[in-house]
Amino acid sequence: MTAEQRSSTTRLRTAGLIVHPGRPEARRAATDAAERLASSGVTVIGCRDDEWQHEAVRLRPAERFAEGLDVVIVMGGDGTFLRAAFLTRDRKVPLAGVNLGRLGFLSEIEAADLPTAVDELLAGAYEIEERMTLAVDVRGPDGAVMASSWALNEASVERTVPQRLIILEVRVGETIFANVPADALICATPTGSTAYAFSAGGPILSHLVDAILLVPVAPHSLFDRTLVVDPHETLTVSPVGGDNTCVVSLDGRTALEVPTGGSVEITQGSVPLRLARLKPFDFYARVREKFRLE
Repeated sequence: MTAEQRSSTTRLRTAGLIVHPGRPEARRAATDAAERLASSGVTVIGCRDDEWQHEAVRLRPAERFAEGLDVVIVMGGDGTFLRAAFLTRDRKVPLAGVNLGRLGFLSEIEAADLPTAVDELLAGAYEIEERMTLAVDVRGPDGAVMASSWALNEASVERTVPQRLIILEVRVGETIFANVPADALICATPTGSTAYAFSAGGPILSHLVDAILLVPVAPHSLFDRTLVVDPHETLTVSPVGGDNTCVVSLDGRTALEVPTGGSVEITQGSVPLRLARLKPFDFYARVREKFRLE
């Protein structure tokens, strides 16, 4: 995460809503928020892909959803939050998450607190917190970039043939670190350290630490530890040796095919994700709460 935090003092003019359409409680929360915002003179924008609508909400296609928005309120769990992040990051629109999922690690607002939270957003009573992202390039055998994208949580280089493990060469800068035989290799941000990387046995990193985690999934080697890398170093992951068909999965949102002889290059993203925080974020209290630690 970048350490910068800035207070917002401008009243809301235009707000977006991203809604998990499969959850009735998300639709109800979105309806309440839309009516509260609209009654205060705020223009409310929804995403047409959500298959949710309300008379107070103007719908836009996904590619235009974030244009001109002051803030986006996300109704759902972490999966919905990640989808909202993909729609808003490049336009630097801050996200305020309402936890309506099972874990809700990324969302600050509980459903019962939504009316108060909307009032605070209306008044501009929030701070901007920035979270580090990953830039991901898939290169062909000749080194040419074939596809580019980004991730908030992780870029996971994964096998596509279930019966066959893959061997992945890992480079840090120009140095070959290791050839790792495994089911997958996760490259995660501190934000992603509590997601897929944690499930694979990786450590939890504070969001105040700038780093990239390399976590092997079911490694077939004596070395099965996580490597922590400075985010200014370039990571290159290449399938080597025989048939190593694989893809790189980005936040579980999309997957890019890695061609035979190709590679995946991972660096710190140049654009962070912006979060709208209504109160100071206590990372360790959140970990204790979500993992039910005593």
